[in-house]
Amino acid sequence: MLKDLTENELKLATFMSDLSERCYSAAWMLNLEYVLWDSVLNGPRKYGQDNIDENDIRQLSRLSTLANTWIIFDDETEETAVTLEQWKKQSQIAVKSNEKLTKG
Repeated sequence: MLKDLTENELKLATFMSDLSERCYSAAWMLNLEYVLWDSVLNGPRKYGQDNIDENDIRQLSRLSTLANTWIIFDDETEETAVTLEQWKKQSQIAVKSNEKLTKG
């Protein structure tokens, strides 16, 4: 939940949500965390009604490094911070079993 996040985690969560709003008019589009991470790893891309561009990627990278976390959405805990180390492992396993997670 947003109230459980540190200041730096909240900045990252807010930026990720802002990208979701800009691209899909949704506070947190399904699989947003995977699509944005794919952009961090692989570069700019079309997403919904807009694009994830180099500036967005720089900001995502900066905020996630600052917080040492990535934000995921969980049905019970909503916006939830996981360490970057945990996220890298979790996302790699998830995407290998379902490549559609990064399609957006």
